[in-house]
Amino acid sequence: MSSATATAAASALASRAAPHRGDHRRAVIATRRNAAAAKSRATTAAAAAETEKLPANLKKIVGAFQMVPDPMQRYKQLLFFAAKLKGFDEKDRVEDNKVQGCVSQVWVVPRMGEDGLVYFTADSDSQLTKGLAALLCEGLSGSAPKEIMAVEPDFVELLGLGQSLTPSRTNGFMNMLRLMQKKTLECYMEAEKAAKDA
Repeated sequence: MSSATATAAASALASRAAPHRGDHRRAVIATRRNAAAAKSRATTAAAAAETEKLPANLKKIVGAFQMVPDPMQRYKQLLFFAAKLKGFDEKDRVEDNKVQGCVSQVWVVPRMGEDGLVYFTADSDSQLTKGLAALLCEGLSGSAPKEIMAVEPDFVELLGLGQSLTPSRTNGFMNMLRLMQKKTLECYMEAEKAAKDA
């Protein structure tokens, strides 16, 4: 075989192989896209399953936050919640109602309604923390004690506030939830005791 014939044969092989390389690259890209889409669907399904476990009011709030893709808009939504907190009694600003381990000062107070559901009031000296407290108050108020006790602290991830909250704010938010759960249990125990004594 002459060198010219060999070169022509090699060129023909290369031209036939080139589309295959391009096809392979497209296949790899398509596979990666499909894997990313499947992962996104799995994450969305897991988030939906987690959201289903939440009390009805909290589920609505999480859904509203998930519909807002922009972190800055979510932050503004949190400040909107802060404006909703009203009517905190000065006599309730005591150590027993204060959230420990929070950057700002936060107080939460529950009361058991005649319907057997728990209702919260809260206040804070910081607008952002007040927004977080208001979110929990609105999300948990009107829930049964067992629903409140079942809320997992990591539900904060469902809100998509990771970029808006510092680790210390996130920790403070978790501490708010824990105190609200502790106080819910205390309210429930007191109500049970009162019912037995009656």
